Amino acid sequence: MDSVKFAARVADEKKADYIKILDVSSRLMITDYFIIIGAKNPKLTKRIEEEIELNLKKHGLHAIGIDGVNEGNWILMDYDEFIIHIFTEEYRLYYDLERLWRDSKLIKLGAKKPAGNNDHKKKTHTGQ
Repeated sequence: MDSVKFAARVADEKKADYIKILDVSSRLMITDYFIIIGAKNPKLTKRIEEEIELNLKKHGLHAIGIDGVNEGNWILMDYDEFIIHIFTEEYRLYYDLERLWRDSKLIKLGAKKPAGNNDHKKKTHTGQ
């Protein structure tokens, strides 16, 4: 959970317009949390993705996969226990993941705390 909140804080520091953390663990087997992030434009979504990736790597967390960076309208970062969705505002409103997952528990960001990687199972991905 610390890593989830840490990633959301990085997005906040990079001027994301919108950040929601959803606990989807009771509804999905593939992940525990969705972080939904909105930004003004593809340039900003790409900058947020780069910062999150860089900061999580510093804490020993590596994405299983990252998709959508070239276009930048919807970037998906898969960290196994959590998935980060970084949208332009237009795409965020169109896909409306919050509505689709509205029965999921909303997680509050809370006080700042450094990320720890002890709450995640390490997974390696050899296809990158």
